[in-house]
Order: sequence, then C-alpha cells, then structure tokens
Amino acid sequence: MLETVLTIPFWFELAATITGAISGSMSASRARYDLFGTIVIATIMGLFGGVVRDVLLQNYGIYAFQKPELIIACVATAIIVFYFGRLMTYFDPVIDIIDSMSVGLWAVISAGKALSAGLTIVPAVILGTVTAVGGGITRDIIMNRPVSAFQPGSLYGSAALIGSLAFALLKSYHILDGYSAVLCVTLVIAIRFSSVAFGWRTKPSRDLTVPVADAMAKPVRALQHKRRLSGMELEEKDRAKRTFSQKTYNKKKNKKKL
Repeated sequence: MLETVLTIPFWFELAATITGAISGSMSASRARYDLFGTIVIATIMGLFGGVVRDVLLQNYGIYAFQKPELIIACVATAIIVFYFGRLMTYFDPVIDIIDSMSVGLWAVISAGKALSAGLTIVPAVILGTVTAVGGGITRDIIMNRPVSAFQPGSLYGSAALIGSLAFALLKSYHILDGYSAVLCVTLVIAIRFSSVAFGWRTKPSRDLTVPVADAMAKPVRALQHKRRLSGMELEEKDRAKRTFSQKTYNKKKNKKKL
C-alpha cells in the first residue's frame, strides 16, 4: 500500500485532483461535451498523471483506485461545472491560476512519492514532470487538438520540470523540509505567470545548418584568402625580381655596345 511507503498528506493529493478536474471540466465545457464526456475529461485531468506515475513506480498500486474519494471528487467537479458552466465562465481569469496550481501540485506530489519510494533525484524529477503534464497531454489527445505541452508558447512542461527539480533537491538535502512543497508549488505558478507577463516563450525548431556551416567555413575562407594574398605577393616579388634582372641585363648590354 502507498500509505506505508509514502507520506504525502491526503488533502494535498485531493487539492491537486480537484484543481486538475476543474481545468479539464472547463476544457470539456468549452468544447460542448455532454455530461459523460465532461466527467471523463475531468477524471483524466485530475487523475491520469498520477495513474501513470503509479504504473511507473510498479510496486505500490494505483493510488486513485485505493482512494475512491479522488474519483468521486473528479465526478462531482465535472457535474458542478457541467450544470453551472455559465457561472464558471466568470472564473475564466482564475482557470490559468488553477491550471498552474495543478501542475505545481502534481509535480511536487509525484517527486515526493518517488523520493519516498527510494528513487534518486533524476527519476524523481522525471516522474514529477510526467505526472504534472501527463493529464493535460492525454486530454489534448482525446480532444483531438494540438498538445499544449509540446507547443511553442509560455512555459508549461519546463515549469513542471523546474518545480520537480527544486523540490527533489530541497527534500534530498533536507533544506526547508517543512516549507519545500509550498515553495515549489509557488515557484511553478510564478514561472508560469512570469512567462506570460515577461514574454518568456519556448520557440519552434530552427534549422541551424546554414549558420553553423557559415561559422565553421569562415576560418577556412580566411585561411584561403590569406594564402591567396601570400601567393599574389610572391608572384609580385618574382615579377619585380625578373623586371629588375631584365633591366640590369639591358644596362650591361647597352654599356658593352658603347
């Protein structure tokens, strides 16, 4: 059982589940899904990242199935959003905060569970990142839209990665043990909103073949140019020598004639 190995408070996991479910329900509501579709998307956003994490941890079972309260929370959230969608539209400015909070909570929870299961910092960071963005990736795939975590734009997956890394380091070296979780969730939220406020954006791939080739070719071209100039200088010197020799010969010849 997870409880014997992991010491994450249940309310913390519940908070992450509800925030993810709200974000998923709002996405389904905007797409005009029916009640069943809204429940499915809410559950995916609320729990699927944790399911992936628990599958990767292998030995401790699926936490969402051991705590059915989490599934009930996703269903209840989806029903509320489905029937009070117009009311929820007034909270659109809050949805980004909720989504960022969900990413931060899942990153911290999953990195903490990985560390509690005896994994080192690198696997903990991987699990934290995968869990934080896994629900959103699956939601986008099911809703047949571009995966937002992979698109150029404000920092999303990178924020989860940084939050997971910060939490894993703080926990591993026992720095601010009592505050590390809150600090790292706040860090993720701050990164997400700072990326929007200050224009920190990821960019699509860019082919650097030509610039790199030009940069590498510049020294070669400079060397070839230098050799060419040296060759021209030698030719001019040889021509000057030949001209001087010819003039000297002509002078001597003229003297002999005289």
